[in-house]
Amino acid sequence: MSDKQEPVSRRGLPRYAENPSVASAVSNSKSGTKRLANKAGDKFMVVSEHGEVMAPAGFHQVVTVDKTQFVKLYVNGVKAFQGLSAAGAKVFELIYSIVQGSPGADRFYLHFMSVEEHHLQISYRTFHRGLGELLKKEFVFESLTPNLYFLNVDYLFNGNRMAFIKEYRMADDAQTAKAAVLDRDPNTTDMFEHSKDGPHD
Repeated sequence: MSDKQEPVSRRGLPRYAENPSVASAVSNSKSGTKRLANKAGDKFMVVSEHGEVMAPAGFHQVVTVDKTQFVKLYVNGVKAFQGLSAAGAKVFELIYSIVQGSPGADRFYLHFMSVEEHHLQISYRTFHRGLGELLKKEFVFESLTPNLYFLNVDYLFNGNRMAFIKEYRMADDAQTAKAAVLDRDPNTTDMFEHSKDGPHD
């Protein structure tokens, strides 16, 4: 997690502007290549983790897949889930239902009215007790925006986590580059500024 001091919520836990779990998910994710061969084993193609064909093949393969969205619970999440109380498990079930409807996203809105929307039987006290437990165990993180939470993508994710991490890091690099431009020497001239004579047609 970041060493930067974050704002604290009413629960005494940090609130974040960005998802703090991405860094650990990056280090815990493994990428590689996959070899696809025909039944005879004499023709194959190698596909990178990004879907790029690295070696051609002379066969065509059709695979039937289930298009239903699945939420993936990773090893770290399984370990953490086993230690949850009944209240924590109930709120986890609620978050699981919410995340199913947002493939590829690392954040979600959550409030007590979500219980009724997802047809679950959770009391107000149980909801807040369970949510507090999930925050303490870092299943989720509270954002600076009210009722908006970050999902711990090292525990749980709906979609292609590798693709998400790649996009997240590229966006982060773009923000760094933009910040570097904004921090440039103020004595330099902006190429987009109008000349002293005013804008030209």
